[in-house]
Amino acid sequence: MQSIALIIDDEKDTCLLLKHFLKRKGISSYYSHTLQDGIGRLSELKPNWLFLDNNLPDGFGIDRVEEIKILSPDSKIIMISAMGNLLEMANSVGVDTFIEKPLDSLKIENSLIH
Repeated sequence: MQSIALIIDDEKDTCLLLKHFLKRKGISSYYSHTLQDGIGRLSELKPNWLFLDNNLPDGFGIDRVEEIKILSPDSKIIMISAMGNLLEMANSVGVDTFIEKPLDSLKIENSLIH
């Protein structure tokens, strides 16, 4: 079975960096630049991992975590944000892993394992 990741982030560079990193790990990845588009793709893709930015053009990722968990209960949610002060809130709403930007390849790799 193929491993799939979905990246929801409005920064194209972040999406391309993650996509390249995941490809080297044998993981197919797709990205969306808005919450609406990304959440709409959950049922079609059924990703193993969801990399979710917080500050998006159409809302805050953290506000949609509970909905995402209902729509895609088997997806591991990895929040990626430049706002490190969101860690506690992210944990309280059910985020599996929180990675503060700028992204670090070791933290990304660890998030795939844990």
